[in-house]
Amino acid sequence: MSDLDQFIFIGKITKTIGIKGAVKVILLTDFPERFLKLKELQLFDEKKNKLVMNEITKENSFGIFDVQLFNSFVRLSIRGYESIEKVTPLLNLLICIDEKKRMKLPKGLHYYYEMLGCDVYDSDNLLGTVTKIDNFGCSDILFIKSVKGKEIMIPLLKEFVTKIDVKTRKIDVKLIEGLIETDDEV
Repeated sequence: MSDLDQFIFIGKITKTIGIKGAVKVILLTDFPERFLKLKELQLFDEKKNKLVMNEITKENSFGIFDVQLFNSFVRLSIRGYESIEKVTPLLNLLICIDEKKRMKLPKGLHYYYEMLGCDVYDSDNLLGTVTKIDNFGCSDILFIKSVKGKEIMIPLLKEFVTKIDVKTRKIDVKLIEGLIETDDEV
């Protein structure tokens, strides 16, 4: 598995805990309990932009054990890296898993990355394509690059977003007057 599009990032190793190789992992997932079920994971080096090879097994996977969940982080140990000296080179690496192992969401909910690149329609009128999703406190916002190159922001609320179909890459919205600029400007 070398295609990074197949992976999702669920944590980042930030520091060692004690001298027996345990590490602190900050969470990049809304489902920290997933760590309790994991038997192995992959590590990604952002600086080198590639998966890290396990020096013990010579594979791209790392076995894990002794996983403990805390409020804002996970403590875990990696097989074959049971000392502070062995685990230190793994600091600041991202933990990733195969996208097929992601948590199933309830019907009607979608991961943000699934909505990126979806075309957004108001009735049959193509508004543009979702480029990012952000949250400024009150709700998530869809950022859409319009067909004319301008940026449109639409709250990701059921009052405005009526249907999301990630399989067909289409999002239907119902806009109210004044929510976005007029057609002449967009």
